[in-house]
Amino acid sequence: MSRTKNNVKLQEEQVVTVKENLDSVKIYLGPNLPGGRLLQSTVFRAGIPAYLQPLIVEQPDVEELIVPVNGMNAVQERIVQSGTAEYAAYQRLLGKGNN
Repeated sequence: MSRTKNNVKLQEEQVVTVKENLDSVKIYLGPNLPGGRLLQSTVFRAGIPAYLQPLIVEQPDVEELIVPVNGMNAVQERIVQSGTAEYAAYQRLLGKGNN
């Protein structure tokens, strides 16, 4: 293979790796939870930590608002749009929705 083709292939592989990394990085878009249990915009690079599992069991809406970073803009739009699942989850976490 020529040097140019090798460089192009390497660049394509790097783009795929970056995309895969962005898919695995997640962010919490819900409100700050009382007692500092979870803060808005907390980023998770290696999955959701085990210490959050009891919180997720107690408040399943938390998990719904932990989303891939590369999809966060769409979720943020739905959080402020009445009638969406994300809006309802956010409101319940604020204590304003149906529990």
